[in-house]
Amino acid sequence: MGLIPLVVIIAALALVWLAVARLRSTEAFRRVTVPAGLAPSLHAARRAFRRRAALATTAAVVVGALAVAVDHAMPAGYDLVFLLVPALMSLAGLLVIAALPGVPVAESGSQRSADLAPRHPWSFAPAWARVLPATAGVLLLGVIVAFGLTSEASEDGLFRAIRIDSGAYSSTATPYPGWYYGVPVLLVTVALAIAAATALARVAASARPTHTTLREADQVMRLLITRVIVKLTTGTFIVYLGGLMFMGGRAMSAASGQWFDGSYAEIQPWFTVALTLFCVGLIVVGIGVGLLLLAVLDAVTPPFTVRPVPSTLQPAEPTTRA
Repeated sequence: MGLIPLVVIIAALALVWLAVARLRSTEAFRRVTVPAGLAPSLHAARRAFRRRAALATTAAVVVGALAVAVDHAMPAGYDLVFLLVPALMSLAGLLVIAALPGVPVAESGSQRSADLAPRHPWSFAPAWARVLPATAGVLLLGVIVAFGLTSEASEDGLFRAIRIDSGAYSSTATPYPGWYYGVPVLLVTVALAIAAATALARVAASARPTHTTLREADQVMRLLITRVIVKLTTGTFIVYLGGLMFMGGRAMSAASGQWFDGSYAEIQPWFTVALTLFCVGLIVVGIGVGLLLLAVLDAVTPPFTVRPVPSTLQPAEPTTRA
């Protein structure tokens, strides 16, 4: 990819980021009106939410930097570790969220409540969150298998090449996302799915406050962190889906379109398939990066705006008492 297209993509993503950030800051569910006496508790909860987001982001950046350093120290690895960087960063962030699933909301008194209805990992997830990650995961699995089955062993014996034969014409190109790249991506994808499911379950199961207003703020924070988990996981899946398509398209294009006996040969249908994979892969990567940016935006944006009003503090009637 040339410098100009890369700059255009980055500029477009930056504009989308700014536009979405402006819209997100005014989302209605983020505005919580509370009695004046509860405002300090919610301000503290909001700070704790942002500290957790900062910790998860820091962990992801550190893991990503270490992975890049390891990749540079292993030139014989053919950028395998570098390919795993997005998944490793997302995995680090999810592990922090799973370790710190709840944001405590302080409330006075000893009376507490518990929900009679059991909470599940998807209790605080929107409807689309149940379909999108599963769909992206299945598509990614299909792409990994397809590229693996069409790969060939390169000179070093690793399945990271593609060979195209057409009569007297034969060409091999690397790097191709065969089993050498596909199996590690599949393993980190499974690890990412397990970490996401664990984080969702722990977020849903953590204790809830008793007071109605505090529960409203707690609901907002659970909804947001659930959105972060789902978008982070789905975005990573989609980035790999598009990245493998882009990588496969480049190698396939190199193998199916070369000079042969003084003329440029385009071996069909491979050349058309390569061009399609290349272009669609770029678009899919853009969608995945957009989801990752939205996940980060949900994590770093204040979860709610506190609007104190004079009121008598009346706790909600608990469902069960302990």
